[in-house]
Amino acid sequence: MDKLELLKNNLKAYEKLCIAYSGGVDSAFLLSVASDVLGENVLAVLIDSPVLTRRDRKDAVDFLEKAGIRYEIVKENPFVSPEFCENSRLRCYYCKNNNYKLIQEAAKQNGIGTVADGQNADDAQSEHRPGSKAAKELGVVSPLIDCGFTKEDIRFYSKQLNLVTWDKPSNACLASRFPYGFEITKERLAVVEAAEETLRKRGMEGCRVRWHDTIARIEAPHRFFDAILNTQAIVEEIKALGFKYVTLDLEGFRSGSMN
Repeated sequence: MDKLELLKNNLKAYEKLCIAYSGGVDSAFLLSVASDVLGENVLAVLIDSPVLTRRDRKDAVDFLEKAGIRYEIVKENPFVSPEFCENSRLRCYYCKNNNYKLIQEAAKQNGIGTVADGQNADDAQSEHRPGSKAAKELGVVSPLIDCGFTKEDIRFYSKQLNLVTWDKPSNACLASRFPYGFEITKERLAVVEAAEETLRKRGMEGCRVRWHDTIARIEAPHRFFDAILNTQAIVEEIKALGFKYVTLDLEGFRSGSMN
């Protein structure tokens, strides 16, 4: 059976379903298919937190509005968690644990007993996914893993379904820009977001600005290297945020490089 048909058949087993939605490629695809299968019995819940950029929040809501999918936005303050602020290697576990509980509460209030996330088969093979541990402990289901969807599969089918997210670069939360052990604050998150916006507003998607105290380390796809090196305004704008040095990582962008 085709993977997409298998996913649709699996989703039919749920009378109602709440999707933990981030606006990324995976959750947008799952949400779109679930909405097609279950209609109004699907609820998307977006966690609005300082670790989500304002641009990504807007894009996520625009997707929902254009698709006509029922949704709720839940405000979340990660700074009430000492474990998050301390930024240990289990930071993602504590953050996801809290977020999933908020989503489950929203689902419960809407008469929905099951929450699903957008984890895929590639995620399941990763050695460092503390957030997935939180999902399992709380009974969150992962239909894309169950049906064997890889990231490549999701992009392929998303394109077939004309989803605008099909070629959207992967993007982890802003907290992933900090080395473990460095305290995460609202102010530091805002600085990193502004630094990355310096690149995004110039059409450089898929870049990261890693925070190393006085140093901003840019990880970018190699195709942007020349533009970054030859645009002095990028250095000036990032330095104006409080950094003393701005560097370009010659290895380019690597997902999870801070792990």
